[in-house]
Amino acid sequence: MAKRSLIGMAFAGALAATGLGLPVTSTPAAAADTVCSVWVVETSRIPHIPYGGFMPDRAFIPGSTSPMHNVEWADLPVNIGVIKCGNELMLYDSGWKQAEYHKMLGVDHFVPLADELKALGFDAKDVTRVFIGHAHWDHAGQLSDLPNATLYVQREELRGIEWALNYPNEHIKAQNVSPGGCARTPACGYEPLTLEQVYGKVLSGKAVIVDGEMEVIPGVKIHPAFRAHTNGSQLLEVPTAKGKMVFGSDAYSSWEGIRDWMVANIQQTDSVQQFLAYEKCYKITGGYNNCVSAHEPTSYTAAYPLLANSWLIGNGAHAAEVTLAPGEHSRKP
Repeated sequence: MAKRSLIGMAFAGALAATGLGLPVTSTPAAAADTVCSVWVVETSRIPHIPYGGFMPDRAFIPGSTSPMHNVEWADLPVNIGVIKCGNELMLYDSGWKQAEYHKMLGVDHFVPLADELKALGFDAKDVTRVFIGHAHWDHAGQLSDLPNATLYVQREELRGIEWALNYPNEHIKAQNVSPGGCARTPACGYEPLTLEQVYGKVLSGKAVIVDGEMEVIPGVKIHPAFRAHTNGSQLLEVPTAKGKMVFGSDAYSSWEGIRDWMVANIQQTDSVQQFLAYEKCYKITGGYNNCVSAHEPTSYTAAYPLLANSWLIGNGAHAAEVTLAPGEHSRKP
């Protein structure tokens, strides 16, 4: 399995290096005054993560009464953005479905992405585009369930993956299913079953390999956030009736981190670049309220206002109706 993935990655790397694959162009499919509807769904939850491992500045200190240091564990949702702009149905991230990987972290509340879309009244076959903030296992693991969706991934992300997994030092190229696993190695998060999903899209001609900035349809824009979490992290700007929103995947792992200017979920990360990704949301949206986080522990509660309009969508997982475009009907039961 790993060998097949590495062969695929070598070929995909050649595609990326030569600029092959789908052309990096866009055909506007919405009016210039695009207003999109947004929902966020929790595809699973990763329980019992040490808070200091998630946010180093909030490490637990026994006996502390400070809210900065009196929370020992965090349960982290795995959030996916569902975006409807006119007739375009798009996703930001895709979560994961690989049961063997779920077992490694004790993941619970898993609901297949296709089932969550169905609960919102959508069909996975109708998704036209899927943007991955990066290609880690919990964000790019259900792409094969979106048969008609074109994947958008940064060329720099593919380069980072190929460099890390082909590095000759066993410790540096260690990933999650390597002997002994991985911690924060350059390849951690890039395991075989997920990369088969990513490179499956690339090799089948269902991917746009992006170089930096890109306007996909009027008002919907990709912004690079290189090394804000991984080599080729990317943000997505979306115009809505609540103003512009920015999806950040793990560059925006914690909404409270964005609000309070604290790093979170450091992986293949330059903390300076993560702060610059935070600043990008402030500049685009005018603050921090419309920054969409992938793993904010307070998701689907009043503590994270953007996702507070929520309900249970199945198996203990949540959905939130964030904003509706004019004429769009509510999907909340």
